[in-house]
Amino acid sequence: MFLTPADGMRIARELKATIGRDVNIMDRDGVIIASTDPLRIGKPHAAARQIIAQQLPVLEVTAADAAAGIQEGINLPIRVGGVLEGVLGITGPADSVRELGAVARKMAEILLSSMARQAQQALLQQAQNLFIEAWLFDQDPDWQAMALRGSLLEIDTECPRRVAILEAAGAPDSAADELRSGQLLQMLAPHLSGSPQTLRTVVNRRILILFADRCLEQAGAILAGLCREAAAAGLQLSGGLSTVSHGATDLRRCYSEARIAARAAARSGAVREYGSGALDLVLQSVDEAVRRDLLRAVFPPMDGREAAELYECLRLYFQCDGSVEQAAALACVHPNTFRYRMEKLRRATGLDVRRPRDTALLYLALQLLDGTPPENPGKPLDKRMPGK
Repeated sequence: MFLTPADGMRIARELKATIGRDVNIMDRDGVIIASTDPLRIGKPHAAARQIIAQQLPVLEVTAADAAAGIQEGINLPIRVGGVLEGVLGITGPADSVRELGAVARKMAEILLSSMARQAQQALLQQAQNLFIEAWLFDQDPDWQAMALRGSLLEIDTECPRRVAILEAAGAPDSAADELRSGQLLQMLAPHLSGSPQTLRTVVNRRILILFADRCLEQAGAILAGLCREAAAAGLQLSGGLSTVSHGATDLRRCYSEARIAARAAARSGAVREYGSGALDLVLQSVDEAVRRDLLRAVFPPMDGREAAELYECLRLYFQCDGSVEQAAALACVHPNTFRYRMEKLRRATGLDVRRPRDTALLYLALQLLDGTPPENPGKPLDKRMPGK
């Protein structure tokens, strides 16, 4: 591991807070890269250079040496995995700091080892993130090369997986989204422990989870638990969960499923599973231009109040599975009044709910109408499509 000034300063501060003495951290060249005495940073350290050159286990600087301009203290090599990474210096009378030396060196080596592990984990996570993005989004990937690359990262590309996409509600904000993503990744860790093939990353400011191993069947419960934890922390989550993949090349299909389910869930602020049979999941994949054209074809421009009344009748009709009496009761009108309104809708659209083909088209259009101002879909559609 390469000992950086930032790592050195962290070690120096931790040690001074523990032993109450000024601490210097020297690199492999014997230069002070960190110190609780800022004036010493960047200067060569003679004792450290002597330790490095002669491979000494310790070097004390006494009061007599200090008279020659070298500060009194004790200096010890810092080793991680048997490799000399730097030198630790503690300033003070040798008799006073000698007993602190062994403890301080052990602390420094433990801290440096921990930093090394964190750096390795960060590099591994970064490599996994890049691999996941390539797995999902690269054009014409070499699947044999992908499998080899995955094996180097200890990722089994052929094992069954489910893809989940999670995002926090609220207006897009780069800084806030980054903070939320970090919080969510921390919350995820305990749920995914013991499942090394379950991967997680952030893609386009959304949390992406590739469930595997024992998490495969528990994915829905894990996401539900995470949503509860997030809600307790003030974060409202929504997302989608795919079906199970069959091999490396099938993961992209699962990602598409998760996106469709996530778009459907965004409106309700929940987590939805793809494949539940809900029509709104399928409708999320309908192209926006197709959606506009279909609404324009089915629902002609009408007076705002009349349009709202007729659309509400249609919704109640489908909600009550075609029972006019039940729908009229919910609308608080006489059944004959309800039939009259449905007849007005038939004349306006040319579609009759008593014909199966027309019923399917009206139901589909009504689902697509969600998100379009209900007063008059023709009018806002015209505004979005000038010249038409």
